[in-house]
Amino acid sequence: MSNSRLAVFCDFDGTVARQDVGYHLFHHFSGGRNDALLPDWKAGRLSTRDCMRLECEMVHGTTEEIFRFLEQFDLDPTFPKFAQICRDAGAPIVIVSEGLDIYINRLLASHTPGHFKVKCNTGHLEEGGIRIEFPYEYRICPGCGNCKAARIEEFRSQGDGDCRIVFVGDGYSDACGARAADLVFAKKDLVRYCQKEGILYNEFRNFEDVTDQLIEQGFLPSRKRV
Repeated sequence: MSNSRLAVFCDFDGTVARQDVGYHLFHHFSGGRNDALLPDWKAGRLSTRDCMRLECEMVHGTTEEIFRFLEQFDLDPTFPKFAQICRDAGAPIVIVSEGLDIYINRLLASHTPGHFKVKCNTGHLEEGGIRIEFPYEYRICPGCGNCKAARIEEFRSQGDGDCRIVFVGDGYSDACGARAADLVFAKKDLVRYCQKEGILYNEFRNFEDVTDQLIEQGFLPSRKRV
């Protein structure tokens, strides 16, 4: 097993959560109007920060309606076991997301045991909609509301420097995180981004794949046979 310590940074929407909860939330409560923003966002003409702010402005729904809507979503069923394996190995997990705390914290608490450090944007349910705040806004990064590379660099600066950073993600909002990590696990749009930018990555379907590859590469201990 590698002598380097390990820390895991995971995207939430479409990664820890099986679906992109934020997209479905905005799509449902904007009547699909948020879809018009996505081509400009994917092309880099609209920052994530501005896209999120506009999507929140489009939301029309009561707090009760929003929470009831969120009940249909769940996590990747392989994530809780992965999280426990990491805990047992002393590898911290940080959830880093451009999504909103109002659904991320709720879904984590409902579907997996234990406490997670979560770095995400803040959503305030008020006046029949959502108001967003960016507590982790990083002005040096022009595109992000919550720059995942900045969160990784903060973590590095607080440690002893001998820590391998693993990043797990699925989309364009994970680009900064993938560039900053030592080891990348990617699927969907993040695979295409890594291929375009020449970033080395490991493709995965779920967290069982991530577990197996980290064991194979010597970053996690082999599983005990029962």
